[in-house]
Amino acid sequence: MIPFSEVLKTVEKAFKLIEMIAEQPMTFTEMMMKADSNKATIHRFLSTFEQLGYVTKDHQEKYYLSQQWFQIALKASSHLDLLPIARPYLESITETVKESTFLALLAGDQVQYVEKIESKSAARIVVNIGQKAPLYCVASGKVYLAHLDEKQLQKYLHRNELKPCTENTITSKQALLMELKQIRTNGYAIDNEEWEKGLKGISFPIFNARQELVCALSISGLSYRFNEDVVKQAITLGLDAVKEISLRLGFTNVNVI
Repeated sequence: MIPFSEVLKTVEKAFKLIEMIAEQPMTFTEMMMKADSNKATIHRFLSTFEQLGYVTKDHQEKYYLSQQWFQIALKASSHLDLLPIARPYLESITETVKESTFLALLAGDQVQYVEKIESKSAARIVVNIGQKAPLYCVASGKVYLAHLDEKQLQKYLHRNELKPCTENTITSKQALLMELKQIRTNGYAIDNEEWEKGLKGISFPIFNARQELVCALSISGLSYRFNEDVVKQAITLGLDAVKEISLRLGFTNVNVI
């Protein structure tokens, strides 16, 4: 097994090469003269970057950073803006309904929780920052699935088996597609003990100025406390919150929320 210190050195060299190309596009020969890496290492890095679409080469054999870095910067910027804007809304909802609230980002075929305001109740849902969950069986994940285009959605369904996490998990692709249609109509998704027994959640989409779904806001708690009145209140508060957050992020078509 490669020592962790060696892995870190390799990653550091890779990023130094990226920074070098960002500062000034250059040929392979120019990189060899400037980089603190041997020919084989530079070639391996460049081949990997090209395969992943992060580096491109022009007719003069000079390497440039691709548009993917720009897209990453845009996404990172929108998320950095999002957290301080959204947090007061999470705090207000948690204070009102006495249940935990979360922000979740898309992470491949999962969602990843990046912010939370926990309920003060002794018995409450426990989700750690950075924790991930499958898209098809949590409310925030279903929000993301509902807003994929048809091609992306079919690719997701082809890649993923809808394995049961509880007896309530939707395991039929047809049933999931019907639910996603309803989510788009309602403007929110519900997790009815589909990921973990005893837990329920409601999630809502947040959009940015480019009309993109950038985050999902969720209200989650123990099932026995999620009675009809709490659910109605949570839906009203959640829909109002994501409309306001989306507007502050520059989204204009709030009628779709």
